[in-house]
Amino acid sequence: MDRIIVTTPTELESIIEKVFDRKIVSEEKVEKTYSINQVAKLLGRSHKKVSDLVALGVLKTTPDNRIFESSIRAYNNK
Repeated sequence: MDRIIVTTPTELESIIEKVFDRKIVSEEKVEKTYSINQVAKLLGRSHKKVSDLVALGVLKTTPDNRIFESSIRAYNNK
C-alpha cells in the first residue's frame, strides 16, 4: 500500500543529501572494466581466445561483457 509522508522542506533536503552522498560513495567503489579487444591487447592474446575465456567463465564480466580488472589480475596470477 502506498504511504503519504508529510515532511518539512528542511527534512526533505536532508534526506535528498543523504541519498546523493550514498550514491557518490557507491560510485567510487566501481571497478574498472575493459572491452574484449582491450584485454586481448593487454594479454597479448587473440580476440577469440579472450572471448572463449569469457564464455568459459574464466574472466568475469559485467552484463554488457566488459571484463573486470580484478578478473584479469586473477587470470594473470594463475
